[in-house]
Amino acid sequence: MEKKLLIIEEDSQTSNKLSQFFEPYFEVHPFNNGLLGLITAIESKPNIVIINHSLLNVNSLELCRQMRQKLNSIIIVLGKPLSEEATIKYFEAGADDVITYPVTFPILLCKINVLLDHISAKKSAEDDKIQFGRLKMNKVTFKVHYDKKVLNFTKKEFSILWTLVKKQDEVVTREELLRVVWSYEHLDDDRMIDTHLNRIRKKLKQNSIHINIKTVWGIGYKLHVDENETVEIVETK
Repeated sequence: MEKKLLIIEEDSQTSNKLSQFFEPYFEVHPFNNGLLGLITAIESKPNIVIINHSLLNVNSLELCRQMRQKLNSIIIVLGKPLSEEATIKYFEAGADDVITYPVTFPILLCKINVLLDHISAKKSAEDDKIQFGRLKMNKVTFKVHYDKKVLNFTKKEFSILWTLVKKQDEVVTREELLRVVWSYEHLDDDRMIDTHLNRIRKKLKQNSIHINIKTVWGIGYKLHVDENETVEIVETK
């Protein structure tokens, strides 16, 4: 999916030049009105926002602050050279970078791509970890922790438990577990699923973990939490 770039620049010549340069790389939305740009950004959630720091119709610093409060977008402040104090204020308001002229558009594109890569890498790292109550799982190391305990699971057991935790509000079918663990659409003998599930249940019980895997007859499996266990799923880890 093409990434969205929103530009807030009152000077029409500069806005046109920016738009023309970036259109081959992004879906570009230029605005010469800061307030309209903010409203549109909240609705469309662009990946990148470029704000000129010398806007006349709004306070550029406050616009940057409002953008950061409402969006997870990359925010770049662009314009003529600023004092050190003014630059710091923009960073404190939430800007990811403050870039002043002279700067070429190719360099600006490189800076944007670096920021996008950092976000992508961070998201990838976050996707590799999950926390379910006091149970923590790491998909890269295949390690499972419960409080300070380290739990030992085989890779197949880990994959099954990971799938159940990720979909803790849903019933996971046997077929889905087969696809996740064995990458098969069909398997004549799926009894190994029961074997792995029983081993996971046993290990959870042995470690006094109040999380159980309930069988939903005719459908699949769902995580069940005993009343003693407070569970909150967290996607940062």
